Amino acid sequence: MKTRFVLIETSHAGNVGACARALRVMGFDDMVLVAPRWANVLRREETIQRASGALDVLERTRIVATLDEALDGISHVCATAMTPRDFGPPAAPAGAPGRCGRTNTSAHGRGFFIRLRALWHAQ
Repeated sequence: MKTRFVLIETSHAGNVGACARALRVMGFDDMVLVAPRWANVLRREETIQRASGALDVLERTRIVATLDEALDGISHVCATAMTPRDFGPPAAPAGAPGRCGRTNTSAHGRGFFIRLRALWHAQ
């Protein structure tokens, strides 16, 4: 079963590079960005520097416009959110109403996705 990591609305290029590096260290290589702040985030100098040793992961990373696109082919979803901070909108509690991912019984993959502005979770 393939595992995909999805980052939603990333706003700091260095975090994308750091995620690529962490995935590489753990043996993963499937990362998708949903609506990042910078359209060229994969080519930004800070992204490339922080991805030290994981340029192959950055090269495979896709940028898509919607979460549905990012989760295409994924059957199981697990989610997390940013650490609460003193600024920005509050994270929604787990179980908050709204669209929270999906399962597709014909798909053959798992997805972990991170929403930086609100919490999404699988139902």
